Amino acid sequence: MGQTPTVVDLLDAPPRDDASSGYSASAQGGGAQPPEKSGGRPSGTANRGNSLISLLPFILALAGALVLAYPVLATQHNNARQQAIADQYQAQMDSVSPDVLAAELASADAYNQELASSPILDPWLDQQRPDTPQYQAYLAELDLDEVMAQIVIPKIHVDLPIYHGTDADTLAHGVGHLFGTALPVGGTSTHSVLTGHTGLGSATLFDDLTELEEGDAFYITVAGRTLKYEVNDIRVVLPTETESLNKVPGEDLVTLITCTPYGINTHRLLVTGTRVPMDPVQAAAEKAAATPAPMRPWMLWLIGAVVLILSVLAVSAGRAAWRHAKRRQVAGAEARTEPAAHGDITSVPTGEGTVPEDLTEFLSPYLEAMKDQRKPSAGTQDKAVSSGPNDESQSPSGKHP
Repeated sequence: MGQTPTVVDLLDAPPRDDASSGYSASAQGGGAQPPEKSGGRPSGTANRGNSLISLLPFILALAGALVLAYPVLATQHNNARQQAIADQYQAQMDSVSPDVLAAELASADAYNQELASSPILDPWLDQQRPDTPQYQAYLAELDLDEVMAQIVIPKIHVDLPIYHGTDADTLAHGVGHLFGTALPVGGTSTHSVLTGHTGLGSATLFDDLTELEEGDAFYITVAGRTLKYEVNDIRVVLPTETESLNKVPGEDLVTLITCTPYGINTHRLLVTGTRVPMDPVQAAAEKAAATPAPMRPWMLWLIGAVVLILSVLAVSAGRAAWRHAKRRQVAGAEARTEPAAHGDITSVPTGEGTVPEDLTEFLSPYLEAMKDQRKPSAGTQDKAVSSGPNDESQSPSGKHP
């Protein structure tokens, strides 16, 4: 272990390389730099941690924007998918032989005529889906495709597939036909019941059924047969009040059911239509106008909120980048103009370390005096010269001639 240098050592010790000293001295007389600390958290890790913390608000805001955008994206996707399934069903029916379609319709008509009068249960109750031979016979009707039929409601831009039954999975993908009611193929003294969700977060379905009024039309296409119905009755009932769903002698009826009020679902909205004559040209024009469905107001509000959030994020990110670049520019300028961190005390190199210049100035009188005391006298110097080994007057044997 090295000893602390004395003042005498400071006088005699030759300068050493700056790197060997505890405090490196600037070759240009600059300030001393403190030794780097080997312990502690690396500065790079600290900077990365600070960067992550500064990015946290942006990440949270972006996550919020995605959460707001999800219902809009999911609804638009599912609406388009359901419409595509309905259109695909119609295209498939167009490719089926007319004889096959006629046989399907005849079988469905016979099923409706033989349908026994029985209590009609709420479509959202499990009891209305018994695993019985009657239910299996029901599933065998209109089974050319997994889709039973197609419903189009021009006023509210509905174009949906109709499936057998009203279980949860069915109602999540389209409109369900209520088991125990007539198949939706028309006919005297028939009453078909179709159910659809309201308030589903990922699809529109029957959300706008409340906008229908008496006189509005809707269309059902099944096995190549298109039927037109005109709304003639709208009512709100309790789930147990199903009397209005019974058959009416001589009438051809279809009732659309959904839950109400929106988000509460304590009652049922019943929109009933009676079959009316149809003009094929007018029907084709109205069905074409039903799609695509326009974006609903709540979708526009959410999209506006997402755009606002993303705009704020973009502006904030731009300002943060500008401030970061400005700080780096200022730091670079300071590094070029300002002295080192300890530049207020300059140092001079010594054998074992450095001594500040102000301390050297303070000790300079004493150092000079000590140098004078250590200088040899003139007589001593002459004696040393006369007795030196290079004296030519002395013989090799050490004796004078």
